[in-house]
Amino acid sequence: MKVLLVFPPQEHYSVGKTIHMDITVEAGGYPPMGLLYIAGYLEKNTGHEIKVLDACVENMGYDELEEYFRKEKPDVVGVYTSTYFLYDSVLTAKLAKKVNKGIYTVLGGPHFYFYPSPIKGAPEIDYYCYGEGEYVLKELLERVAKGERGDDVPGIFSRRSPETTLQRHADIDKLPFPARHFINNKKYRSILAAGSPITTMISSRGCPFNCYFCGSIVGGRKIRMRSPENIASELEECVGLGIHDILFFDEIFTFNKERVIEICREIIKRKLKIRFHVRSRVDTVDGEMLEWMKKAGCRLIQFGIESGTEHIQKVLNKNLKLDKVREVIGQMKDIGIQSYGDFMLGSPEETIDEMKETIAFAGELKLDYAQYEITHVVPGTELYRMALDQGRFKYDVWQRFVDNPSEPIGETVWNIKQKKEIEELNKKAFMGYYLRPGYIWQKIRKIDSIPQAMWQLRAALKVFKKFIFKS
Repeated sequence: MKVLLVFPPQEHYSVGKTIHMDITVEAGGYPPMGLLYIAGYLEKNTGHEIKVLDACVENMGYDELEEYFRKEKPDVVGVYTSTYFLYDSVLTAKLAKKVNKGIYTVLGGPHFYFYPSPIKGAPEIDYYCYGEGEYVLKELLERVAKGERGDDVPGIFSRRSPETTLQRHADIDKLPFPARHFINNKKYRSILAAGSPITTMISSRGCPFNCYFCGSIVGGRKIRMRSPENIASELEECVGLGIHDILFFDEIFTFNKERVIEICREIIKRKLKIRFHVRSRVDTVDGEMLEWMKKAGCRLIQFGIESGTEHIQKVLNKNLKLDKVREVIGQMKDIGIQSYGDFMLGSPEETIDEMKETIAFAGELKLDYAQYEITHVVPGTELYRMALDQGRFKYDVWQRFVDNPSEPIGETVWNIKQKKEIEELNKKAFMGYYLRPGYIWQKIRKIDSIPQAMWQLRAALKVFKKFIFKS
């Protein structure tokens, strides 16, 4: 059989594009790692013909996608599905059926962790995958190839069998590496990277913390970690593909200090010429770890700092100590690793004065990058449960959207009453941070290459024009 895995167009974002998301789009996007993991596993463990299409990075609209389906003639179309782009995933499945009613359509992805039920009004979707898809899709394809139904495959549900049977976790240290040869790696760039192309990597799945605003529970609360040797081997493969800039997308890359140091030792031992970024929490980092990471090629660490007040840290169950934040950012400056901080404005119990404290705290830290977002409630979070319990919305906005994904979603901002004031504060925060003469001079001094810097500037100006200067 011919199996086509699709990252759909992203034309119907449910809550309005954030600045971070628009930067991602302007920067060429990130590789669809979930699909590439599945593709690698299916390629190695089945005899099916596998293809991957990233319709977003290929800048495909639905007319182009329909033409692609007619040209490729797939037997099975698997579609990545997030709640934020739910309608795009549904439209992609509908389009496959329009081209050929005999195509089997399968939707899987993070959406179904939060809403594990068939999508109403979408009879074009044959199957849904709940959980990590490597093992599940292999077994489903075996059934389909024999002309059998796959409703009772563990991890699969459908309209005929709407109850999910099992969430299956893969042994991530034994999975084949993501099949990057299925995509055009040269099209992926990052406004944060020193060069291009870039790729993303996942060295662990899961997060043990329970921040009330975070919906990243897809990998579970228990961290499953790949071995340093396995990670270094994938890095070698990336270098062989001409990719030297790596963005680790673990929820908390630095969770285990000994493992981080061993990964760094492996990179140094194999003489891998790479630059990498990681995501982390400041309270899982220390000076020794940072020294090893710098030696191995770490260029930037992204932290979710969220608030510059101890009060809101507790309200959000983030529970960072601000002195620890200051300490770690200072250590990074001394060692030569760039810092990126995420901040939220308009959280529960947060006053305008506290938001201004957060903005001032970000300025005090002198981060290389500061990202501000207005607090939204998202599926699967404690914050969302709190909003419903407190009656902050007239109805369950996300459930109504899931039931009717073609309709605009209702309000998801936590602090609706002060939304306009917070939006204005958010814009001023960006302008005040990035338009400082000292900041601009600092970025000029740190230019890695003129072509990369010029491209980054063009991308940044597009974002500022759309989100900052637009009335």
